[in-house]
Amino acid sequence: MFFSHRPRAGLPSRMLALAFAIAVSAASGTAAADDFPSHAIKFVVPFVPGSITDIAARYYAMRLGEETGQSVVVENRAGGNGLIGVGAVLNARPDGYTILIGTTSILATNVALYRALPYDPLKDLAALGMMASVPSVIAVPAGSERSSIETLVRVGRAKPDSLNYSAGATSYQLMGELLQEKASFTARAIPYKGVGAALNALIGKEVDFSIVDATSALGSVQGGTAQALAVASKERLALLPNVPTTAEAGLPDFVASTWVAAVAPAGVPAARLAKLEQLFAKIADDPATRKFFTDRGAEVPTGGAATLRARQKEEIELWSRIVKSAKIEQL
Repeated sequence: MFFSHRPRAGLPSRMLALAFAIAVSAASGTAAADDFPSHAIKFVVPFVPGSITDIAARYYAMRLGEETGQSVVVENRAGGNGLIGVGAVLNARPDGYTILIGTTSILATNVALYRALPYDPLKDLAALGMMASVPSVIAVPAGSERSSIETLVRVGRAKPDSLNYSAGATSYQLMGELLQEKASFTARAIPYKGVGAALNALIGKEVDFSIVDATSALGSVQGGTAQALAVASKERLALLPNVPTTAEAGLPDFVASTWVAAVAPAGVPAARLAKLEQLFAKIADDPATRKFFTDRGAEVPTGGAATLRARQKEEIELWSRIVKSAKIEQL
């Protein structure tokens, strides 16, 4: 039997057309990935201007704009303990052009504090990388008789609940509970609306001590209106060289900090997430970036998305345990 190998009429042209369409589509996808970002990017900060989160956002926005040639707009969406800003990002199109500048509370402690948190920071938000970390400082009013960690702890042990401390956010209250656990003493948390108010209470001697981020405490400590007993980090701060670390002060197990990180809505194409991660890492690794934050009492953690994810999981577990052991009522 003889079989003809002559193609049916019109088949080659249809196949060529299909092949051409596939090639054009693939080229377009590659170009789209290579060209990203092709227009303005928006950073959403879920807090008011002036905080370390806002400072970090504006610095990285400037640098990201330089790296990409696109404008990067910082939008402050404060309110609802950060939930308004988070909601704005989650409701945005997952195309990589809307980025949330999150914090310890937004990306970790809220999981422990809320009975029914309206988002899952591990599932609903894609990690891009760490931006800055600010170690906490244990401070007392200027002229306080409790001029060392040893004295503060001794009083707290001898007279349970006789000491009180100001907490400018729930995350600082949790740090206070962690401090009590590690030092085996008790104190009462006095909540204030913001770090500034907590510091004012300390300076005014309304409270015995406070736990606050180093960036916020610098002015008061350097100005002599507050005394820093220890910085809760592994190394001393360059701007507070005479302040011991908690380990040097006798509390090796108490290390606490607030941190800032970049995340995007889940669903952003993997190629765009990878590019954003690379861009944030490049900025973070720049010596100029490290100097910018060191000059403000902060640090720049190394590592990208994987480092951020590990940090989130570690702190979610830690603060969930602290909330339970301290019997803190969830919101």
